Amino acid sequence: MTDTAVQVLGPMAATVGGTRVRLGGPRPRAVLAALVAAGGATVPEQHLIDAVWDDRLPARPRHALHTCVADLRRALEPHRPAGHAPSVLRHGPGGYRLSLAPDAVDARRFAALVERAGAAARAHRPHDALTSADRALSLWRGPAFADLAHLSFLDPERWRLTELRCAAREIRANALLTLDAHHLAVAECALLTTEAPLRESAWALRARTLYRSGRQAEAAAVLHTARRTLRDELGVHPGPELAHLTQRVLVHDPALAAEPAAPVRRPA
Repeated sequence: MTDTAVQVLGPMAATVGGTRVRLGGPRPRAVLAALVAAGGATVPEQHLIDAVWDDRLPARPRHALHTCVADLRRALEPHRPAGHAPSVLRHGPGGYRLSLAPDAVDARRFAALVERAGAAARAHRPHDALTSADRALSLWRGPAFADLAHLSFLDPERWRLTELRCAAREIRANALLTLDAHHLAVAECALLTTEAPLRESAWALRARTLYRSGRQAEAAAVLHTARRTLRDELGVHPGPELAHLTQRVLVHDPALAAEPAAPVRRPA
């Protein structure tokens, strides 16, 4: 079993036996990022070449790719005996794949923890939901693939991981609200709407949390800010959930203060 691990939640890094290793220049790092984003699936050589070099192809693109792979193999398997087949970065008829246990890639471990937190929340186990969400969020060292922001092929994976982080934050806030830690839930929601101002579910959760904390006027103000933000940034009106919540807050619906935390959706 390999002791190699890769981290992409923040600047990309790799360790072997707990010791950080050098991944080389931007091209080898881009190749590794593409393999990580594939989630263990095989990536055809041509897809790697198109993604990593885009329209700036070298004279011998396959040779350049093989050089990057060789550099990565030396970094990720420094103790592999000469002549032994690679066990981390493997090649097959379809291309290359990264062969690591799910726990050896922080993004995969992160996604599993967010799913576990969501499952606990849906099963009405707020303590377990909070624990798993906190464990997931502790893995986040910054924007995913932070040192490779110029590579557009990573945008879908960046979006997926960012959405999962927002989901974890909402699960955490819901758990805190269920456990009557209102001030912590309010702070979590305020931070989330600052970082993800176009996320309607975050605004709704923040308003619910304020309302249940006895801060009805602040809840109404937050919903007004949400409407203005969506209008100014996207040119749209709030969706049905946010619009209905606004009406309930404005008429001081007595049932709103006694309702359980907002339903936790399965993370995308």
